[in-house]
Amino acid sequence: MRSLLRAAVPLLVFVGSLLGLGSMSAHAQQVAATVDSTASVVHYTGTAPLHDWRGTSRSVQGEFILRPSRPDSSRAVVRIPVATFDSGNSTRDSGMRDVTEADAYPFVTFRGTDFSPLTWGRGASGYRGGWAVSGELTFHGRTHPLRDTVSVEVDGDTVRARAEFDVSLTRFDVERPGFMGFTVGDTIRIDAQLAGPIAPDTLASR
Repeated sequence: MRSLLRAAVPLLVFVGSLLGLGSMSAHAQQVAATVDSTASVVHYTGTAPLHDWRGTSRSVQGEFILRPSRPDSSRAVVRIPVATFDSGNSTRDSGMRDVTEADAYPFVTFRGTDFSPLTWGRGASGYRGGWAVSGELTFHGRTHPLRDTVSVEVDGDTVRARAEFDVSLTRFDVERPGFMGFTVGDTIRIDAQLAGPIAPDTLASR
């Protein structure tokens, strides 16, 4: 996957970059923020010999903790309830929940632990650029490392991030369902579009 949920990660990274803009106190011990589920969406695209299809979830959850004085201890997490993906076909969605064992493993979760800017600068509407983000993706009870480039931009008090990546069903031990002798493709394409407010007023120390 080109990571789902590095989207909360870019939020974290972006806020860190704002320190230079003076939107947060340089001596602040902690900044907290959450992903706005009303402004965020994650799609997955599945493939099969006869057709492709897309499932969508608007139930994205995410949060991060940024410690400006110790960025190496910053953390971010994004997760999505598996059962919330809707492809417009109830039979297909039910089958998806069965093979992913959504009752036993209800969430897809990304935890970001390493962030570094590749490009970053001011544009017409604010700051934007690309960030290399590393962490771990947990899906179907299995966890694997994930590293990808995330597009991040800020417009006013809102951070937006987009990540596109592939996930191998086989790698996460998900059975690939078949129909009429055909098996669905192993690769699921993820398109995560996340947004959330910058909340300097939530500064607090732990």
